[in-house]
Amino acid sequence: MRVSDRPAFRPSRRRGQNFLVDRGIQRRIAQAAQLPPEAVVLEIGAGTGLLTEALRPLASRVIAVEVEPELAERLHERFAEDEAIHVVNADALALDIAALGVSDYHVVANLPFSVGTRLLIELLQSDSPPQSLTVLLQRDVVDRACASPGKMRLLSVIVQSWAQPRRLFDIPPGAFRPRPKVTSTLLHLRPRPLDARDRARLSRRIAAARRAFRQPRKQLANALGSPAGIDGALESRGIDPKRRPETLSLEEWDDVADALAAQPAAAVAGSAAT
Repeated sequence: MRVSDRPAFRPSRRRGQNFLVDRGIQRRIAQAAQLPPEAVVLEIGAGTGLLTEALRPLASRVIAVEVEPELAERLHERFAEDEAIHVVNADALALDIAALGVSDYHVVANLPFSVGTRLLIELLQSDSPPQSLTVLLQRDVVDRACASPGKMRLLSVIVQSWAQPRRLFDIPPGAFRPRPKVTSTLLHLRPRPLDARDRARLSRRIAAARRAFRQPRKQLANALGSPAGIDGALESRGIDPKRRPETLSLEEWDDVADALAAQPAAAVAGSAAT
C-alpha cells in the first residue's frame, strides 16, 4: 500500500504528538537552523516527514528518527529513493548516536511535548553533543531555558551552563494537528566547547542548583538545607544567604558549589537527609 493510500495516522496523546502541518513554517524552521552545506542533521520525531523534506536541500544527510513503527514505515516509503535520508525507527531517549556513525551533527526537531525537556538536557550533557540544536518546545519551557537572574529556574541553570540559548520565534497552536493548548517556540542552542575540567565544574554547579531548587521559595541557605557554617561560607563569597535561588547568576552558582564543598562532610550529609 502506498503512503498516499494509507488511512490518516492518529497521533498519540500519550506520546505528546502534535504534528506541525504548516509547510511554510517547516521551511522557516529549516532555514533558521543556519546549517552549513555539509551538515549531517539528526531530526528527532520526524512524524509525517514535512520537516525532513524541508531540511533535505539544506544538508548533506538527514537522519530521521521516529519512534512509531507505522510512521517510520511511511517515512521509509516516502524517501526510499533518496539515499541522503536515513530513517531510524527508535526511541530517541534510548538512541545510540555513535552507532549511527556520526560525530559532527546538528539537531533540528519538533520535540514531543511529553519528553522534549528531557531530550534537550540529555543531548546537551552527552559525551558527543551536537554542534547546534534548533528545537521546537512549549513556550514556557523556552522561557525557563532562557531566563535571566531574577527568574532563573533549575532548567535555566542546566541549559545555560551547557549551551548558549537563543529564542527565535513563536508558532501558534493552529499550525499543528491535533491543535495543542499551548504556544510553541523555536529555540536555537549552541553548545559550549568544554574540556573535562569544565564539565566537572558544571556538574558541581548544577548539583548545587538542583539541591537549592527543591525549595525555590526559601532563602538560599534554608533551601540548601542550612548546613552548619553555610551562611558564613556564602557571605565570604559575596552571596547573601537570604537571597532566593532564582536570583543567582551562573557564576554565583559556582560560588555556592564551592561554599558547599567547604563544609564538613558530616554537616552537609546531615542537612541533605533532613
